[in-house]
Amino acid sequence: MRRLKTLQPRVAVLKTTTVKPLDAVTRRVTGSQRQKRRFSIWKEDPHCASCRRLVDYPDGFELDHIIPLFKGGADTAENCQVLCIECHKAKTREELTG
Repeated sequence: MRRLKTLQPRVAVLKTTTVKPLDAVTRRVTGSQRQKRRFSIWKEDPHCASCRRLVDYPDGFELDHIIPLFKGGADTAENCQVLCIECHKAKTREELTG
């Protein structure tokens, strides 16, 4: 009687890598720190940076990253601006579609 040959694996073995922990520059601000930043930027200028419409706090605007995070922008107050909801939608659409 013949012996069975070892079967070859059907799935390739994945390479494993170690993920670097986020440092203070790349970590996103959340929670109460985010709300404080949002209020302070709105308080400096409560107008949409694009159309200059006066926006209400807290629901009348989006806090937008001038240079998007996915394009290497920092999650800092200096890289944030107030945009009305309509202008934010248009800017996001433009960034994603080119």
